[in-house]
Amino acid sequence: MGQRAEPDWDDIFMQAALQPDAWLDALDTLAQHTGSSHGQLIGVGGAREIPFNIVTNFGGGLVEHFADSGWGAETHNFRVAASNQHVERGYYDPVLHEDHYDREIPRLISSDYVDWCEQIGIPFGCQTNLVIDDFGIVGLATLRNRKDGRTTASQRKTFASGARAARRAVRLQEKLEGEQAKLLAGAFDAISVSAFILDARGQLLAHSTGAGEMLQAGAVRISGRSIDAAGAPFPLRDAVRALVADDGPGHVRTKIATPPGRPPLVIEGFRLPEREWSLGSLPHAILIANGPKRDRAGVAPFLSAIYRLSPAEADIAVRLFEGKSRARIAAERGVTAETLRGQIKQIHLKCDVDGEAALMRLLSPILG
Repeated sequence: MGQRAEPDWDDIFMQAALQPDAWLDALDTLAQHTGSSHGQLIGVGGAREIPFNIVTNFGGGLVEHFADSGWGAETHNFRVAASNQHVERGYYDPVLHEDHYDREIPRLISSDYVDWCEQIGIPFGCQTNLVIDDFGIVGLATLRNRKDGRTTASQRKTFASGARAARRAVRLQEKLEGEQAKLLAGAFDAISVSAFILDARGQLLAHSTGAGEMLQAGAVRISGRSIDAAGAPFPLRDAVRALVADDGPGHVRTKIATPPGRPPLVIEGFRLPEREWSLGSLPHAILIANGPKRDRAGVAPFLSAIYRLSPAEADIAVRLFEGKSRARIAAERGVTAETLRGQIKQIHLKCDVDGEAALMRLLSPILG
């Protein structure tokens, strides 16, 4: 049988950058063309918003067990140790493989990770760093069992070709994620709303013009990428922490302290619906300083900016909150009951709610 033709790696990985749920397919293709059981994309360290570990043909429980066991340190993990050894010498993106692992394994303080790799069938493979920056490290790897064997020079060459395309794809996805925050800030500028856009760690990604003026005036302070202000019932930093906590509320509200004679300033925070996994810069929550509460004329674009509702969907959401029946809304909008039902389903999907009662609770802080 002839050698399998190498695919267009740029096409495969750029599709993943544009549609993050396609990364598993891209990694699986890389694994197949290198004779490996698994492909892996992993992000760790620094300020990267949420460490991620995407592995093909791998149970979620195994990934969780790895994270819970604390095997991410170079003292326990021969893959991390091999990477760190090269980074310390100024070699940031070589293709590392079993020969490098063999040198590191005897230096580990524990064999637990080595034994686990044997147990689940990933003792071999190769890896490289795609990105090393202030956000941390994004790495690419193939993981192999003993039947797959150690990587060959030809397989590592194929891996290197795929890695070059994957590196470009990661950079593109990071840029696209960053642009989402900027576009969101622009949407709030268009409706004259002061807004701060935060990532999943509560760090500032972008802000509208009005929010920038608040920073300049000192109403809200910024340190690094964190924002804060004195307030009641709690300071702004505590509101942010609550908003981005895994078990935190979807909406927070606090009154910011202002100088005597200045009008009171209330900041409300909204958690955005869950999106695909992120490389680090997807908007996760929004703080609004002068939102259009009870302003029906301005609330439709407000909902569009936060939840990506179309103008029609935002209008329907407002009418539902006002207590209008579906039949009346369909008549007022001149659509069939079936069309309206489909639009409401999209509203629930985009707002990440499971019914109209949950939608009303979501809209209450905005429209109540």
